[in-house]
Amino acid sequence: MYLVLLVATVLLGCSRSANVNKHMRMLSELDNTIENNAVLPTKQSGSRKFLSIAQRPLANYTHSNNEVLELTCDAVGTPAPSVHWFKNDAPVYEYDVESNELIDSNPSSLARIISTLLVTKTVGRDVYTCVVTAGAKTARATTIVYSKDGSTQLSERAKLNPLEPRIVVTYEMYVDNIGNNIVLPCRAKGHPRPRVVWVDNKGDNVKKDPRMKVLRSGELVILSLRWSDMGEFTCYASNVFGSQHAKTFVYPARAE
Repeated sequence: MYLVLLVATVLLGCSRSANVNKHMRMLSELDNTIENNAVLPTKQSGSRKFLSIAQRPLANYTHSNNEVLELTCDAVGTPAPSVHWFKNDAPVYEYDVESNELIDSNPSSLARIISTLLVTKTVGRDVYTCVVTAGAKTARATTIVYSKDGSTQLSERAKLNPLEPRIVVTYEMYVDNIGNNIVLPCRAKGHPRPRVVWVDNKGDNVKKDPRMKVLRSGELVILSLRWSDMGEFTCYASNVFGSQHAKTFVYPARAE
């Protein structure tokens, strides 16, 4: 799979080649730390399977209930990992029912995922855990959040926060085999609920391509991944208070 990425660096134009180089450096840096940080590395179908948390929340935070605290887990693995958050050992249900539209990640996929939990209320001391899974592998990171002022009441404004859209789950990069159906997440929170629009690697709205569909939950489904899909796909989340965007660099690879 990585051989395809190296060839792509040579074949693509200058601007796209620069993006490939940037993400190739990311993969190279990752390879240097996998031996120490990866969970259960194995050989399977000719590919190395691994999971590593690249960035985790600090060990502890102090939090005022009139503010929004962001806890972020950044992880990379194959197959493409997913992130689940727990508060005091109970799962945090952040998303709507339609999030169940998510398709399971392909065994051949590799991705770097960024997941952010928005904390609006803290009572005394709360323990948050980010649990990352990739296939049968699991990694976790824990942080403790202390209430800064001891208040348990939220202001009316705080109850509606965040007002501006905040993209809380996205892939920074995604690698998978040509021909596979893939799903790129773009989970957004805000009040009112943000509208999510995806733009493809050519700058066009994905609605122009019959192979692509945006789910109600914000995920982009791409059917039968092609070599021509290589590049940055951008999701935009917007409401009346503002907008935010996130880019996912997609690598179509030839199956080994």
